[in-house]
Amino acid sequence: MIANLLKTETAENHKALESLMFVNEIMNNSLSIDQYKKLLTVNYIIHQKLENKLANMLDAGIATELEMNSRLKLSALEKDLNYWGIDNLTLPGLDFELFIPQKNTAEVLGALYVLEGATLGGNMIKRHILANPNFATHEDGLNYYGVYGEELGTKWKKFISVLNEHVEEADYERCINSANQTFNNLIMLSKQLV
Repeated sequence: MIANLLKTETAENHKALESLMFVNEIMNNSLSIDQYKKLLTVNYIIHQKLENKLANMLDAGIATELEMNSRLKLSALEKDLNYWGIDNLTLPGLDFELFIPQKNTAEVLGALYVLEGATLGGNMIKRHILANPNFATHEDGLNYYGVYGEELGTKWKKFISVLNEHVEEADYERCINSANQTFNNLIMLSKQLV
């Protein structure tokens, strides 16, 4: 099954990204507001550049199966930017070439695996951030990390089911490569914004 392979084959990049995305600070409740704003900015820029492209590249039947419109996170990120007073018009341009997958089911689902996977930890991240004294009164600025609410588990299982069903074994490498390149987008942007 491609989902298990993706987890294994992207583990190194996943770990590298976590180290740049303040996972320790989130988990020990020491995340600063400036660090949180960086997280938001990284996620916003990547979603702003990829989300609609990926959704539009998906086969219509797969998009319907995934209820893709309910998975778009850009508006939640925009609400968070507004809350924290971050002007999206003043965000930096990329100093690297952004990877965008080919219009191929395996590649698009590989890239979406990374964006959907980022949401998977969202509820736990939100709980930790709210336990941090720096964020005690700022729940209204945490829309992205709680974007699926109670539907999180259901949405992830559905995504994995669609992924496993629609990525042919012949395309596993393309899917894995696309996921790793999407992780690299996030890693390079995180390093750029340090």
